[in-house]
Amino acid sequence: MIMPQYTLAAIRDLESILEFISKDKPGAAVQWVARIENKCLSIASSPATGQQMPQLGRDVRASVLGRYMIFHRHVGGQLEVLRIIPGGPEVTSL
Repeated sequence: MIMPQYTLAAIRDLESILEFISKDKPGAAVQWVARIENKCLSIASSPATGQQMPQLGRDVRASVLGRYMIFHRHVGGQLEVLRIIPGGPEVTSL
């Protein structure tokens, strides 16, 4: 199993998601972060997953989970998770 590698920005994004959701629903916050991490595991085993986003960088793809977009790319057989942010297809930079 290929384990995703998270950039510092992606780790901060996960922490922000956890903190934001925890304000109202602590249990749901932990579940959401787990769902995101599971999605990243799934993406790691399938390099063609997600929409290509060449405007954001070489080999960058975006996958959606709920209201969150997971920006990622495969580098040397590893999944690099670049960012995990709320939003839509109008994202223009990471």
